[in-house]
Amino acid sequence: MIPKDLTEQLQNEVKHLKDAGAEFLQTYTRLCEHFGGGAQWKKEPSETVFHRVRSEVIPVMEQAGMDHQDVQAFCAWAERLVKKR
Repeated sequence: MIPKDLTEQLQNEVKHLKDAGAEFLQTYTRLCEHFGGGAQWKKEPSETVFHRVRSEVIPVMEQAGMDHQDVQAFCAWAERLVKKR
């Protein structure tokens, strides 16, 4: 059984992660629109768009202190969700 204080801490951390993930996903989607030629880019989903976004996003995230493999995983997560929408 997890102690109450740790349960509350975990719940708060999950909320922050969820909020940050939603914001990142929104930004990632906007970048896909930017590099894909506008809001209609999803009519023909293209790996080229995702590649362009990654090539721009990865250096920025790494400069902000994120580990290279973590950046790759985060981008892959965002791409999967963007494709589903």
